[in-house]
This record gives sequence, C-alpha cells and structure tokens, in this order.
Amino acid sequence: FGAFNPAGLTASEIEAVSYTLADGETVTLKANSEPAAESGSNAYQTVWRLAGDTAADLDETKVDAILSALYVSAQATDADPAAYGFEAPLVTAEVTTADGTINLTYAMGTDGCYLMVEGDSSVYTVDASVASALLCPANQLKAE
Repeated sequence: FGAFNPAGLTASEIEAVSYTLADGETVTLKANSEPAAESGSNAYQTVWRLAGDTAADLDETKVDAILSALYVSAQATDADPAAYGFEAPLVTAEVTTADGTINLTYAMGTDGCYLMVEGDSSVYTVDASVASALLCPANQLKAE
C-alpha cells in the first residue's frame, strides 16, 4: 500500500481548525477573507486568525505547518489503536469544511507518530514533525 491522504482534505477546503492539546487547551483558527495588502487593490485574501483574538497577526510559517499536518499523506498500518498511544493522544483536531467536520487524532507510540480519522478504524503512520505542528499553544502562534 502506498501513502495517501486519509482525511481527504486540501488546504483550500479548510474553513476552521480547532485542536485540543493534551493539557486541555483548545486552539481555534478560522479562515477570514480580508482585503489584500496591496493598496488600491479590490482583491481579497484568506487570512487565518485566532478565534479569541482576531486582531492578532499570526506566524504564517506555524499556521502553514498546522494546515499541512491536516492533509498529510500517511501509510496505513494493520494495528490495534491502543498499542499506538491513542488511549492518551497528543492532540485531537476538528477540521471544518463546507462539507462538514472531520475529527483527527494524533498519538505517539513506542516507534513513531500515528493518526486516526474519525469513522475509520485504521491507524496511519505520520512523520513526528506533522504532529508537532499541532502542539503549538495559541500564545506561540502570534507573530513576533
């Protein structure tokens, strides 16, 4: 079996992301349509904002890493979720698109990082850098 995108997401479809860290903190990002930065332009661009602090500019590199983590390619494993750390997940993410909501759970097992998609009993291996992007608290997302 080759790698594929188990959640079936693309960046352009995502309207909101809410993820809950192991310590219980929930971070919610929403895509907003805002006037483009070029003066005199009538164009709009998508800008990601924290739901609780819409005035704060966010670190685009960190936001891009979070979005990339949601539509990562993964390799399916034939595994029992309990054996891969899902009893104490690293982070859970709720992703909203025009078609509805998809819940993703990331966990750390003894030999790597794993993903489960709600409604799918498969366990998928993912690179540890993927899950680490979703371990960013809200205060670390703000641009310096």
